[in-house]
Amino acid sequence: MRRISASDYIDVMKPWLAKLPEFLRTSEYNPGLTCYGTGESAHWPIQSNCNVFAALAVLGTAPELPENERAGVRETALALLRYALATHLTGSDKASDGRQWGHHWISVLGLERMSHGVNAIRDFLTDADREGLRRVMISESDWLLDSYPVEAAMIHATGPNKPESNIWNGGMLLRTAVDYPDAPRAAEYLEKATKFLLNGLSHPLDAACETKFRNRPVREWHVGFNFTPNWSLDHHSYLNVGYMVISLSNLAMLHFYFKDRGITPPPELYWHLRELWGLVKKFTFSDGRLLRIGGDTRARYTYCQNYAIPVWLLAADLFDDGDAAQFERNWLDIVRKETTYTGDGGFYGRRLDNIRRINYYYYARLESDAILCLSYGAYWRRRFKIRDHADTFEINPRFAWQDEFHGATFNRSGNAVRSFVWHAAQGPTGLCVPADESSMAEWQNNLHGELLSTQTPVLTQGESDHRLFEGGFINWGAADWQERNPLGEGEGVYSYARHRIAVAALPDAKTMIVLEYARITKEITLDMVKTACVKLPNDLFNGSMRTYHAPGHPDLELRGNPGCEDNHTIFADRLGIDGKMNLFHIYGCDGFTIHRPAQPSIRLHKPHGPWLTSLYADEICGGVSLENRRYRPGTVLLDDGFAAAAGGMLSEPAFRVIPQAGLLRLVEFVSEGRSYLFAANFGEAAAIPELPYEAELLAGSPGLPPGTAALWRR
Repeated sequence: MRRISASDYIDVMKPWLAKLPEFLRTSEYNPGLTCYGTGESAHWPIQSNCNVFAALAVLGTAPELPENERAGVRETALALLRYALATHLTGSDKASDGRQWGHHWISVLGLERMSHGVNAIRDFLTDADREGLRRVMISESDWLLDSYPVEAAMIHATGPNKPESNIWNGGMLLRTAVDYPDAPRAAEYLEKATKFLLNGLSHPLDAACETKFRNRPVREWHVGFNFTPNWSLDHHSYLNVGYMVISLSNLAMLHFYFKDRGITPPPELYWHLRELWGLVKKFTFSDGRLLRIGGDTRARYTYCQNYAIPVWLLAADLFDDGDAAQFERNWLDIVRKETTYTGDGGFYGRRLDNIRRINYYYYARLESDAILCLSYGAYWRRRFKIRDHADTFEINPRFAWQDEFHGATFNRSGNAVRSFVWHAAQGPTGLCVPADESSMAEWQNNLHGELLSTQTPVLTQGESDHRLFEGGFINWGAADWQERNPLGEGEGVYSYARHRIAVAALPDAKTMIVLEYARITKEITLDMVKTACVKLPNDLFNGSMRTYHAPGHPDLELRGNPGCEDNHTIFADRLGIDGKMNLFHIYGCDGFTIHRPAQPSIRLHKPHGPWLTSLYADEICGGVSLENRRYRPGTVLLDDGFAAAAGGMLSEPAFRVIPQAGLLRLVEFVSEGRSYLFAANFGEAAAIPELPYEAELLAGSPGLPPGTAALWRR
């Protein structure tokens, strides 16, 4: 197997140097200063400037580049560093918005993320540079001591959920104490650093933990837990796999910083690191793409995805984890694919053209994260011998997991990845895709219908319950469609529809059944109604081409992002996609409509427009209504059942509806010769289904209380 080297990273980074001049600005306050991006004092521009400094510091000292080229890159790197130091509150210059930066909850993040760049270019720093760094680090560390409390809470909506910021603030204090042991308050830095770090990856059991750090048990350091008992994270108020990665990435930066300086780090740096890595590893596709079962509120496959690189390097170095190196290797291939697609040396200028045109501030930040994270691999693989092969690499390691707080169920088995999460980024969402086809994964209102109002509709996180069983799970609940930004004076946020969903991941290691029912609860104007909707990315990562097959129909090849609305109706009860994924309509629809929007529809979650999008997806629905219509309370708009299968023969499954009274729904699905019976009670009273003979209950209550579901096998 090909070994990973620093050169692999340098080769991906070098083309960006041609793009860099577009992002560089001369300070209007001091023509001798140069910055990256907008150069403002706000935290994203300052972080971005630090990011690019670090990346250029690595490139400017890379033996793969000729010395004359390295010298020019180093000059730019040092100019960006000097801009950051000069525009800090301790400096004498102003940022592009006429202000200085520093002394707030996130002000040290850029300094932490650039620390490897300081190490890389340390021999080229002037005495003034070194004094400027010392001044900034001590100033920020003193502010953290005097003005910033250590806080933690599990539920983001009701408390300070701060895993990653506790880690980076603790890291700043720790590095300042180690780098400047003569600082007057160095001992205080070490003390508070320990408190920050132990309250980063903090867990409920820490409140009673007797393990000692600096001669005190964890329970005495403990101020609160940021993670649930099952190690999920409610950052930004949803199950946020991405910020599990961000938290680990800051620990990786500290680990390698100390290794680079030849200093043994304190043990609190590694508190709970192995436990969280063990779960994050399971939340990763074999090609390195994060398996974000709770979705994402930001641009797909950018920010948090990039920061998986330092995490993989950490796991390979600290735990001798060969799988981490395989993720790293495979993700580099995806990065190459995107840069080739972009075609101008940049990372995202084509796929994220919508963001580039509307919000340069954000676009410049995304580009900086990409080049920064590649620089970790380039520098650390230059400096250290890190494991880079996998002895036994499983494409889909068998794994089952649940989380009560987020209403989450997750199953990896066979070649299927299946999940359903109620407390997700953009409302309840499901996934059922082949484990070896991460490009099929999307979470924006996936695996259920949509009732989209004319303003800014949101499907709330909802109430739910679930049951795991050997080989699968059932998950059920209800959520409300809400209008978040009504235009009428005196008109507040309101709910306009109740949406009930029940799902079953069958123990066949491939199939997931979805039953749903939605009724209008307040008069509303809707622009779009989609039944039984599956979001299927059709963008650069799959070559922007999907092939659909249905019995009795010719194959349909559809290129992604057609530039105009393009809908295709297929009258069949089953549909295959690329020979890798199958969909089945059980009831409530006559066939499939492949709805293809005129523009990418996978949005960043924002409270209002203009919408920023980051991925194109075909939308495979039971039916689509694009008519602007007014609906009265009591109108039933969704009452359907369908199934998705990650692989298997399209012709094999058989299914039927078994009629029941009222709002009890019961379907039978036959997979691989076994019959499964899945029932959902969408009514207001308990109901006992009329089952075929000899049915074995797998999960749920046979009495089916209101709003619940149950699964049998026979």
